[in-house]
Amino acid sequence: MGNVPDFCRNTTLITNTTYETLSECWTEKRIADFLRVCLPLIILPISLISNTLSFLALRSRQMRGTSTAFFMLALSFLDPLVLLTKNFVYFPTFFPANSVSCKILYFLIYVLGYTNVWILVIMTADKFFAVWFPLKASYFCTITRAKYICIFLLILTSIISFHHFWTIDSLTHPQNIDKQFCYYDMRRYDSLHSLWRYTDFVFWCFLPFILLLSLSILIIYKLHQKRNNSQENIRQIINTNIKFREADQRKRSSVLILGNHDMEMRSNQKTEVIRSRHRHITLMLLSVAGVFLLLTLPNSIYFVLDIRYGFSKSPKVNDYNQWLRYRRLTILTVIMFQLSDLQHAANFFLYLLTSDKFRRSVINICITIIEILPTLLTCSCQRKIHEMRYSNQKFDKSQYNMSSRSSVCGMSNIIQGSRHIQNQAKPLYIYHAIITKSATTKIDL
Repeated sequence: MGNVPDFCRNTTLITNTTYETLSECWTEKRIADFLRVCLPLIILPISLISNTLSFLALRSRQMRGTSTAFFMLALSFLDPLVLLTKNFVYFPTFFPANSVSCKILYFLIYVLGYTNVWILVIMTADKFFAVWFPLKASYFCTITRAKYICIFLLILTSIISFHHFWTIDSLTHPQNIDKQFCYYDMRRYDSLHSLWRYTDFVFWCFLPFILLLSLSILIIYKLHQKRNNSQENIRQIINTNIKFREADQRKRSSVLILGNHDMEMRSNQKTEVIRSRHRHITLMLLSVAGVFLLLTLPNSIYFVLDIRYGFSKSPKVNDYNQWLRYRRLTILTVIMFQLSDLQHAANFFLYLLTSDKFRRSVINICITIIEILPTLLTCSCQRKIHEMRYSNQKFDKSQYNMSSRSSVCGMSNIIQGSRHIQNQAKPLYIYHAIITKSATTKIDL
């Protein structure tokens, strides 16, 4: 459960040190370090797999077609990105080494986080408008408007988070001079940082929490009211039809009763079809909003208390009880942050529980993957076999070329040797001829 520092084993050093150093040996410190490392490594892979399946399922023909489904598609794309950027802070890699990378990292964290939260708020407002004003929903709640809203949110959150390009810097770790970490430059922007904490709390937590809670309650109230009134409206329509036709059709009362029964069944079927088209989207939306409220409520309460009492600040006095409380509250801080991150991995499971269409889409995707996977494996194996055969054929050809070249070289060497012998014989023959010619010429003289 975390590495124990070396000085914790030195009893003489422990008795002569402060609680600030001594608390590094406590179990609370090791639990906090263990949770800080392990929880993100569990949440991130689950979020990547589940949001990939959500993205593919929401892209299917059964799910797409509404503005709410488009917002859910955007959430499934942004959720793993939010966790990835946060994990770069939890596990520093190459970002702290450069101030520019630190600025970009914190800018992306807040832009993606704010956009993710406010897409959820606008998605709830979109469903609220569709439930309360159904006649105007077809004009206002469109996919085109949803795309424009997402672009507007990205621009707005980028403007709000743009100050990180001068407030964030790469700083030296206070406990290790060789290490760097990304954080706010408190020497120059201390007052701005304290103001930003309140702004962050309002934009990321408090205001979305209030809006989501209010809109969700109003949506549930309207749906409950419509469910109670739908049967009453159907009965009223049937009763008015009966009153208009009673005078002329008294003789055919039995036929009228059957006709009214058929009319009631058809009207019930129509209302049930219309209701079921948006029921699964509404349930998915309300479940996501409810889980967001549950997971961010503890973080909101802790943030307010931290502003008031300063839980995250280390004690300035050498007191055992204060340092013990500080180490325990560190565990609570880690859990609060990871709870707020857990919502980015929970949406997929909420969709599965609340929507039959989503379950069918996911099952179809899994079946398709299972069917395609063996063919991909066989194709890869066949490709490897083909490459091996091709390499063997190439090797055989190279050996054949080398042997043919060696035979050709041997033949050429033999021919060249014979030619060399002939060339050596020719000078002897010519030499003798010259001798004979000279001899004959001498004799003639």
